Amino acid sequence: MTKITPVSYRWLWEHDGFKRYFFNTGWMFAGQVFALLLSFFIGAWMARYLGPEDYGTINYALAFAGLFGFIASFGVDSILVRELVKTPEKKEELLGTSFTLKLLGALIAIIITIIATFVVKQSSFNRILIIIFTTSFIFQSVNVVSAFFQSRVEAKNNVWAQVIAGMVSSVLKIIFILSGADLWWLILIFTLDACWQSLLLVLIYRRRGHRLSAWRLSWSLARQIVSTSWLLMLSAAVSFILLRIDQVMIGQILGTVEVGLYAVAVKFVEVWYFLPAIISASLFPAILNAKKTDINIYQRRLSHFFVFMLIFALFVALGTVALSYYLVVGLFGAEYLPAVAVLRVYAWSSLGLFLNWAFYQQLIAENRLSLIFFSNFAGMILNVCLNFLFINRFAIIGAAWATLISYLLVPAIMFGYFRLTKKPLVNES
Repeated sequence: MTKITPVSYRWLWEHDGFKRYFFNTGWMFAGQVFALLLSFFIGAWMARYLGPEDYGTINYALAFAGLFGFIASFGVDSILVRELVKTPEKKEELLGTSFTLKLLGALIAIIITIIATFVVKQSSFNRILIIIFTTSFIFQSVNVVSAFFQSRVEAKNNVWAQVIAGMVSSVLKIIFILSGADLWWLILIFTLDACWQSLLLVLIYRRRGHRLSAWRLSWSLARQIVSTSWLLMLSAAVSFILLRIDQVMIGQILGTVEVGLYAVAVKFVEVWYFLPAIISASLFPAILNAKKTDINIYQRRLSHFFVFMLIFALFVALGTVALSYYLVVGLFGAEYLPAVAVLRVYAWSSLGLFLNWAFYQQLIAENRLSLIFFSNFAGMILNVCLNFLFINRFAIIGAAWATLISYLLVPAIMFGYFRLTKKPLVNES
């Protein structure tokens, strides 16, 4: 009979190295909380200033451009962290090759996004906003430095870059609001967000004694990375479509006012989405190391990893639902009141997203990338179909239900796969 090993947290202190991982998590957590809360409250102020229609316009542009952002990543980020942990002596070759791939991907993403703006029906104003934002893809190529710091459990370097970049962006948004500027300036600020963070990462990288000029491009390594990462790139595509297609479809079917109302509900949940990313980025090296040394420790850490994710997700969902009215009306204003009902449904989608992050890390560790893609692809197809049916019939509350159902489907597929194939999620005896 299959049984789950009782959860014990003594494993956290099994050796001194693991203390570094949790100190690393603390740095990332504190930095993300500060940056995201600052961004969130200024975003709420900005939403009050813009009103639902203009706020919806800017969110529609960001969501539409983001649908093609997966191409810019080329799926190399998670692979790069794994390879830097396994073969740190190949640092220069890995970073140089990954940077080149991401830069090439950014250029391809920009071209495809521009073509898509003319294929999909929309106003000239929206089209120009989208095209301006796509230039941010180029700056994201430098994020290979962030992967390098993750592999060395030096999260504080990424945190400093993120916090300072967030403060610069926040100051610019405050200037935008106080000066009464129009949306052209706001989309430019969003575009430059990636620029500030990339510049800071490069400066920190150089101050730590590393040189960009030492990076080397290897075409054989590039082919190897692409052959491994193409499924991750496609998985990233379907994941982001799963995350943003609702706002694009609302904009196409209902209009930008409804996008603005829906985006407010989404923001209240997404402000906590850094939790699974932070936990995963900080503990993934420890899980990988355990897999190399002792499969039982590896399975035990995975089981605790899932418990962490579920607990955080429940706290996020329950707290958000309980405070939904006060959060929406108090921060965004009475004109966003219709977002309350959406938020009370959408909040529960965090359960699916957090658990999906946990499965994603396990499947990367076990090199079962095809399952990531096919499970996310199934969720994406269901999401698009349900959004088309529900938005036309139930408006924005229908989009929230469509997202909730499709988000829960992905971890359900993965759990079913592990149970049917008898491959353990946790240590079995």
